[in-house]
Amino acid sequence: MSSRIWSVDEHLDDILASVRPLEPIELQLPDAQGCVLVKDVVVEVALPPFDNSSMDGYAVRVADVEGASEEFPAVLTVIGDVAAGSAGLADDQAVGPGQAARIMTGAPLPAGA
Repeated sequence: MSSRIWSVDEHLDDILASVRPLEPIELQLPDAQGCVLVKDVVVEVALPPFDNSSMDGYAVRVADVEGASEEFPAVLTVIGDVAAGSAGLADDQAVGPGQAARIMTGAPLPAGA
């Protein structure tokens, strides 16, 4: 019997050599909290089916605010509001040069922004 002291790496190799992945199991969704999926979940339809705002703010054009700062602010005209659950700006209006739209979380991004 050897009395040699093992290194940390030798212990780690020994442990990892004896560990095997568990067989997959099927669970109902409420029972799966904390579990890891065997394969990726892929949806067939984009949800929501439109680009939407992730927070309240203003929908703007990059060209209008690029380089803006406290010293050199971008001054934009607010042309409307876009609420969550709405179809967007009134009359399919688009955000044009020098314009912005107030937008709420989850609302569809208006054209041009």
